[in-house]
Amino acid sequence: MSLNRELLLLDSRRIDGLASVLDAPQHQKSLTLTADDKAPRTARSFTREALTAWGVEDLLDHVVLIVSELATNAERHGQPAVRLNGVGQTEHDQHRDEITLTLALQAGVVGIEVEDNSPEPPVPRIPSPYSTGGRGLLLVSALADAWTACPKQNSSGKRVVAFVRRPESSDAP
Repeated sequence: MSLNRELLLLDSRRIDGLASVLDAPQHQKSLTLTADDKAPRTARSFTREALTAWGVEDLLDHVVLIVSELATNAERHGQPAVRLNGVGQTEHDQHRDEITLTLALQAGVVGIEVEDNSPEPPVPRIPSPYSTGGRGLLLVSALADAWTACPKQNSSGKRVVAFVRRPESSDAP
């Protein structure tokens, strides 16, 4: 079994116990972004504001880095291939270039959901030591308690979901 498949299967099993964070959160905020080079920065700012308002600043570093990596992946790889209509012209879908970020909090667990419009699943890879990219999903795997990807219900793209749990030894409420 490949490293990519092992990571996704392992995290899919861990997701089962955490799914209620997104289904019935204490707090939840969403933001729709244009899929451009400003999206990751806007997503980071949105995340900092939400987590600060919710009183979980102790999770800021991990959650902001995960959001940044997922938003960057959605901006770079989250657009579907260009479609041609019946007369050889490209079709324009006004929602094609959007990313939706949803953050949720329940019982000390932050849920992160990033939706884009490409049905292609994210593929973790092992970059060469000299590569300047390709480490994003490895960082997500290292920092999140669990993460996975699945198609959106209407099959128009995918959702990447990650969870970060507050450490048990934390003195925070």
